This record gives sequence, C-alpha cells and structure tokens, in this order.
Amino acid sequence: MTYPPQQGPGPYGQPYQEGQQPPQQHPQGYPPQQGYGYPQQPYPPQQQWNAPPAPTPPSRGGGMGVKKIFQIVAGVIVAIMCVVGYFASQNDADHAEAGDCLKNNGTTLSPDLQVVECGGADATYKVVEVIPDTLETSKCEGKSDIGYEERQTGRRSSGKQFVLCIDEIKK
Repeated sequence: MTYPPQQGPGPYGQPYQEGQQPPQQHPQGYPPQQGYGYPQQPYPPQQQWNAPPAPTPPSRGGGMGVKKIFQIVAGVIVAIMCVVGYFASQNDADHAEAGDCLKNNGTTLSPDLQVVECGGADATYKVVEVIPDTLETSKCEGKSDIGYEERQTGRRSSGKQFVLCIDEIKK
C-alpha cells in the first residue's frame, strides 16, 4: 500500500518522506475511545474506596468544658453544705438526752434550744427527762422546772414530737 505524498511539514517541522505514514489523528481532537478500533486498557479502572472519616481533633482545654467544671464545683459545694448541716443539726434539741445541757439561741416566746457542754458558760438548762411522742408538758410537773415541747413539721421532717423536762442552771 502506498500513500500519496503529503504536503506540509511532518513531525518536528520536517516534510514527510515518501512511504512514511502520517500520524493518526483523533476525530475532532478528542482522545481515543474504546470501540473505535483502539485496544482496551490492560487493567480495569481503579475502584474508589470509601475511607472512614478522619478523626476530629481534640478540643482545647484538655477535653473538659467550663460547664463540666461548674457542675463538679457545684456538686462539691452541695456536699459540703449537707455535711455541715448534718453536724449542725446534731446539736439541736431533738438530739438531747437526759443529763445534757442546753442553751437558748432564740427568745422566751420562740426558743431555739441547742445542746452544749455542761461546764461551758453558755449552758443555761439541764435536761432531766426526754418524753417522746407527746406534746404534753404537764408530764414534767414535779420532775423539772420547765417543760419544753417541740414538733417537727414540714415536708421534709419526720413528724417527730417530744417534750424535754429541763431545769434552769443557777450560776
């Protein structure tokens, strides 16, 4: 098969020689496609893999937010208040026993009795007898100078009621 001589320059600006084939040109400048007589690719097309998402970077501050720190501090404060309240209530009149001494932090009309050491300057009363489950101060007649009654009420109280028969300490 012979080719007619080509006009114009060949590759690298030199004219084609007789018997030399011109390079194959693709239709309208597009790359070769399968099915146009070109050989198939020797390997299958690459598969795309779904990679796991990249891990999120750790947050600043060591991972502990202001809200978390506030919750911890608030919890510690509440715990301290509960412990202090528990020990403070251990000195209330409802924990008094016969032989304990008391002082009045309230008034004569609205007393607030608290257990204190008997040798201290604050001690003004001494418990002679504790009568539980009653509010009858008349049961202290003949046993002590004063009958003190107390009833614990409210949603969080145990509903405890008692009478303390107490004597005034003379100084």
